[in-house]
Amino acid sequence: MNAAIDSPLRTAFGPLRSPAFRRYAAGQLPSITCSWAQVVALSAVVVALDPTALGWVVALQFVPTLVLGPWCGALADRVDRRTLLMAAEAGLGLVAAAYAVAAATGRLTLPVIGVLAAVWGIVNAVDTPARRALTPQLVPPAAAPAAAALSGTLLLLGMTVGAALGGLLVPAFGAAVTFGVNALSFLVDVAVLASLPIGPSPRTPRAPRQIRDGLAHVWRTPELRRPVVVLAAVATATFSYQVSVPVLVPEAGAIGAALAVFTAGSLVGTLVAATRGRPSTRTAAAATGTLAAGQLLVGVAPALALPGLAVAGFGWSMLLMTVVAQLQEAPPDLLGRVMAVFAVVLLGAMTVSGPLAGWLAATWGATTPFLVGAVAAALTAGALAARARTG
Repeated sequence: MNAAIDSPLRTAFGPLRSPAFRRYAAGQLPSITCSWAQVVALSAVVVALDPTALGWVVALQFVPTLVLGPWCGALADRVDRRTLLMAAEAGLGLVAAAYAVAAATGRLTLPVIGVLAAVWGIVNAVDTPARRALTPQLVPPAAAPAAAALSGTLLLLGMTVGAALGGLLVPAFGAAVTFGVNALSFLVDVAVLASLPIGPSPRTPRAPRQIRDGLAHVWRTPELRRPVVVLAAVATATFSYQVSVPVLVPEAGAIGAALAVFTAGSLVGTLVAATRGRPSTRTAAAATGTLAAGQLLVGVAPALALPGLAVAGFGWSMLLMTVVAQLQEAPPDLLGRVMAVFAVVLLGAMTVSGPLAGWLAATWGATTPFLVGAVAAALTAGALAARARTG
């Protein structure tokens, strides 16, 4: 193999040489896959009950991160991250089981969905910083950026397969079976996490101002503040796919296909990001511009929605992996809190973008959220490109 090609590939897949990372990946993939089958099932159920409610259901899943995210990040720095993640995964499995029971007994009403979505969000607020902070512990320090990119690859591979699986399971067996399969997948993940060949994670003793210190560190460090601001601007306007896609194509099979295409594009983008080494402002500008182009294609030509979603997914994942890699360069004793800021910004933006997309679609048509996102992403890409030129 050509050395110029071999080196990026060795960098991208280097984390797989770590037994701990390989085992972690093997446990994550079925859990992510089944979780995204559940996304399709839940979207189809809510759209059938009331399409305008979907944005609020998605928001309920993310509001807890806005409130609890910084505290959960501090928690991930204070306790063993693997133990914390195992508890969170078990909690998510119990929520999935509750969805399955409610659906099987005909009690999956909008109020019940709202309660379960909020509980899911509370547990996920713990899960996200613990997972992001655990990943660098599984590989040598030099391989941490590639491990972040490969983790994103696993996420997107699972999302792609899971969305397609949901599009098949829901029409064939119903939402209850899909929820039940997801609940079982978390048992596998917890067992794999328990078997990881790693020691205890670094712990920061409890002390006053820890949460504020983590937030302050991000804000006073330009290399961390800049990607957080970019992520907030872009995610608020664009990352509403759990709402905008089901509203655009409301049938379960079509939802699964559309989300699978989006995540397949994201998967390619993550693989490309993994081969590019250290992230840069220029990379972020190119990724955001690509996202804008994909959003625009869906907005102006709905018949080309699938290719447009693939392009948007590619750009979105390139941007997200760039942001994650930049933030994971934070000091190890602050990493949990820094990644909690990431979770707060990303999921907080999605808390706004879901209801916003639902309102835009109901008021001006199903393609409007994509057009608004295209404008926001294009403006951000221009600002990033200008900064890259000035150094």
